[in-house]
Amino acid sequence: MAPAENPRSLAEQAPAEVGEERILCPSCERLVPAGLSYCPYCCGEDGRRGAIKRGVFIGGVFGLLAGGLAAAVWSSIVGPEQATGELVLAITLACAAICSVLGAIHHRKG
Repeated sequence: MAPAENPRSLAEQAPAEVGEERILCPSCERLVPAGLSYCPYCCGEDGRRGAIKRGVFIGGVFGLLAGGLAAAVWSSIVGPEQATGELVLAITLACAAICSVLGAIHHRKG
């Protein structure tokens, strides 16, 4: 597919007109050309939106793991009396949010 072509107009055409096989995107359930490595509807025309979503997800997973580890280390340092559930949850979710943003920024450039 040439970069100047609109993917919406290509997806609406019949496969015989375009001359290539179509597959169904499992996410948005639209027909897209079989040769594409990503869906232009889900990931954007250049794939950047899909990369950002992937970065947010991966960053969030690693952030939850790192936040849980940080909360465990912090609670062992200050003691169980000072480490309340709200503070432990706040540390974990803050790390997840920060890592999600960092993951989106990292994958946006690539």
